[in-house]
Amino acid sequence: MQVIAPPRVHPVIVIGSGASGGMAAWNLTNKGIDVLLLDAGEKFDRSKYWTHVTPWEARERRARGDGPPSFYLDPKEQPYVTPGDRPFGLTRVWGHGGKTNVWGRVSLRLSDLDFKGPERDGWEIPWPISYADISPYYDRVEQLIGVCGGTDDSDSLPGSAFLQPPPAPRCAERLLQRGASSLGIPMVAGRRANMTRPTRGFPACHYCGACGSGCDTASFFCSADHLLPFALQTGRLEIRSNAVAARILVDDRGRASGLQYFNRRTGMEEQVLGKVVVLGASTVDSTRILLNSTSDRHPNGIGNSSDVIGRYLCEQIRFHVRGYMPVLVGTPTRNDRGVSGEHVYMPRFNHRPGHKRDYLRGFGAQFWNTGASASGAHAGSEGIPGFGAGLKREIKRRHPAWFEMHPYGEVLPYAHNRITVGDSGNDRYGVPLVKIDYRIGENERQMTEHMADTAEEIIKAAGGTIVDYQRGALDYNGSAIHEHGTCRMGADPKRSALNQFNQMHDVKNLFVVDGSAFPTATEKNPTLTILALSWRATDYLADQLKRGEL
Repeated sequence: MQVIAPPRVHPVIVIGSGASGGMAAWNLTNKGIDVLLLDAGEKFDRSKYWTHVTPWEARERRARGDGPPSFYLDPKEQPYVTPGDRPFGLTRVWGHGGKTNVWGRVSLRLSDLDFKGPERDGWEIPWPISYADISPYYDRVEQLIGVCGGTDDSDSLPGSAFLQPPPAPRCAERLLQRGASSLGIPMVAGRRANMTRPTRGFPACHYCGACGSGCDTASFFCSADHLLPFALQTGRLEIRSNAVAARILVDDRGRASGLQYFNRRTGMEEQVLGKVVVLGASTVDSTRILLNSTSDRHPNGIGNSSDVIGRYLCEQIRFHVRGYMPVLVGTPTRNDRGVSGEHVYMPRFNHRPGHKRDYLRGFGAQFWNTGASASGAHAGSEGIPGFGAGLKREIKRRHPAWFEMHPYGEVLPYAHNRITVGDSGNDRYGVPLVKIDYRIGENERQMTEHMADTAEEIIKAAGGTIVDYQRGALDYNGSAIHEHGTCRMGADPKRSALNQFNQMHDVKNLFVVDGSAFPTATEKNPTLTILALSWRATDYLADQLKRGEL
């Protein structure tokens, strides 16, 4: 007689291997808990990165049919839908490490100015945590992943004793810093997850300036390099690649019992069972999975009795100002590669006395692409008048003088900004596609005016000349790649989906640990906070398992 073994029930299933899922897998396995991790892609091969391929080599190699790894998911493979008059740019990376393979690495702490902002201004719900709750986890994450930065400490950007030495500002950055200071606006050392000294066996950043191509020396944080291999070494992690998550399964009590997924290569449906499910597939895809996970117990999507899942999508507005510093024109070209991105940062300041505003929340600014470009003539050079040898000379003269300023502003959470499923067709696996309906409001338009005023004032004080600038022209929605809010945490189960430990109010064995848990977007980059929250949530999860509560 044939004996059919019962299917294995995994202690924990983690969906997604980026910042949130990778951290969850790393922390749980290091606590002795077996984890099955599913990722929609495969591991990228660092030996095939084009990190150090020069522009002229790249042209020759492309002509031969060669190319770098394709990090970004083609929307033709996995479409999404937007209203015709409201486009939204969605960036996805399916592969081990997710977007941490190519992220901007900006690593900023939130503060109580962020966590308690809604309490002060009355717009929507506050976070159910304070800075004191998450500060110890910021400390641990910074030491683990290697964040460089300065000694600054403020109410909008808390300081840290664990930052590695920052790279020196470039010449134009120093001029902008001086101009901002003359206006009473602080500009501090940038904070990035680039290791400026050897860390945990990884070499320090060698300042090649090509981080956007992936780091072939693993000198900036990527979950696939800095979390997953160490989790595998415990012997408690199994990674299942090319597993496109579709729906969370439930038992007859409405608790999470596993996952339905599809093999990306074969299209075959498969299922896995688990005692606890941790969702970290990035905001949009995590929300899609939750909303598609309907059942008799959860007709509106799993854990969605409050009807908040999918609502309150919030990102950030941003625009770009480009110009040059006349005082630097004609100076020798310098090696400005650095850590690929700005070496300075302008934290939020508009809440302080002396800064009148007619809108809620605030903004900061980044300064990438400042200095002499290593990949050819800087954008903006096409507007220099002339032709022939004279034009070439002027392009070279201006080459060391370019700067860029990129203000980022917080978008308020609006209930009408939402993700839905069910009326936009199905994907290749028969799973309902996601629809994104998103627009900014009058608050953001008022903030944009103050952001523009600030940029123009700083540049004028720094002695800069602006080129190709259209005041009020915002980048497209989704451009910041910082989606939040659609499965928010909160103290009130009627107005939120998760508690303070990223645990579902309705489904106690389901945790959501990516940016969808954020009640507000803030003006800051979210990854450091995602890592800290995922670490904190899985500490709590592990303790609950130990107590037999899950």
